Amino acid sequence: MSRIQQISSIIFLGFLLFSSAIYLVHHTYIFRVAFSEIEKLNQEEEDLSFKYNLLLSKVEYYRNQLTIRKVAKDRLKMISPSNSDQIIIYLERHKK
Repeated sequence: MSRIQQISSIIFLGFLLFSSAIYLVHHTYIFRVAFSEIEKLNQEEEDLSFKYNLLLSKVEYYRNQLTIRKVAKDRLKMISPSNSDQIIIYLERHKK
């Protein structure tokens, strides 16, 4: 091989090495950005799951309250007290 061919081969291999390094850095950056987005979405999913469970328990509580009220009115023939039947009791707080 002549000297010019060797130099051109080394330059070509150097360029190939440099481009593959840039390609690797670019894909590493894309991977890290995607991983960050996945972490954000996982956190958002966890928050939404917590809120969903909280709302589900509130719905269950109110459904139970409505069932209790319906049984009290229909089966036990209870009625809601009128304003004149209600007695309000105030408790005094003692400061220590």
